[in-house]
Amino acid sequence: MILLTLLDNFYSHSKEKSLDAEYLSRALLQLIREKTKEYEVEFEYGGLHQPGNRPIIAIGGKDEVFVKNYLISEFGTIFEIDDLKSGLILRGRIRDPDTVNFGIFIDCGIENPQKDVLYPLFEMRKQLCSGKKLSKRELVRAYGFFEHMPVFVELTKVHQDSRKIEGRLAQKTLDMLQVWISDEFEMLFSSGQTRKRIKKAIKYTKHYPDYIVIERMGFLETAVFLKQGTSAPGILADIGPHLKDTKFSMFRPKNVKTLLSSKKSKN
Repeated sequence: MILLTLLDNFYSHSKEKSLDAEYLSRALLQLIREKTKEYEVEFEYGGLHQPGNRPIIAIGGKDEVFVKNYLISEFGTIFEIDDLKSGLILRGRIRDPDTVNFGIFIDCGIENPQKDVLYPLFEMRKQLCSGKKLSKRELVRAYGFFEHMPVFVELTKVHQDSRKIEGRLAQKTLDMLQVWISDEFEMLFSSGQTRKRIKKAIKYTKHYPDYIVIERMGFLETAVFLKQGTSAPGILADIGPHLKDTKFSMFRPKNVKTLLSSKKSKN
């Protein structure tokens, strides 16, 4: 069997309950089996890799090599810093976007030593607001960036001596953001819950007619695409109380367009 450590990690926003690794491992294996049901392969849960609570999946069967590569493309995996170079595109997950003012740190599963990729403010301005001197806080709020949000990152600087790594959003993620802006649908992001539980809360609060699709961004991260005229804050006000251990963020295209068209900036 082949052992694969995934980038997606197990976590909980609850301050009262401990991490339910047993439930999460069952849910993850069910998801993986659904995605690979046409292949001759079997899976076992191999525990959590530390640091980071990253699930280890044992893969066995005729198609194990192909499926391993497929799961890496879907969930990401870990890397050693000596294997990295500028231009490499990695799957990553945003750390707490409010930690520092000079950029955002992104977890790309880099180990030995463990390092996050810095997405500097100057790169954020170039990519997200045509070079306008907007603050990091303004950009984070406008685009709805949240902790654990999955993104693709292109490495721009890998300093082997100082062990510092910088990057920017890869074109795949920039294209996704542009589609969101152009489509003009408000979106509600969630982290810390499976897609199944988000869908259950929407059904319980009778908001089934108000959304188009619930897209799985990561194992515990979802994006709810709302129909035209449906307000993300309104949906959040209703489903939030039923998902107390969940964190939410919103993407509202009109807010992004207003920010990008503003002539003045707040430093």
